[in-house]
Amino acid sequence: MAAQAPVNDRLVVKVCTICGRFRRYDPDDRFCIGCGYDTLEAECSCGRAFDYALGEPDTGGLHCPRCGRDWRGGPEADS
Repeated sequence: MAAQAPVNDRLVVKVCTICGRFRRYDPDDRFCIGCGYDTLEAECSCGRAFDYALGEPDTGGLHCPRCGRDWRGGPEADS
């Protein structure tokens, strides 16, 4: 088993609004490590942090537990 790097306490969970990946980033990071777009968000539009999302599978829907926004359903899901 590969050793895991220590988690920096300063890191925050962000989501890429293009590809839907949730990852830990430095607070100053702006670009997604998966797709390269400048579309990272550190919290839902309702203010809820994304700490709940890291343990979830990368497939299927993923809804904000506070407002119900579907972060993987695409922009039409928010209408």
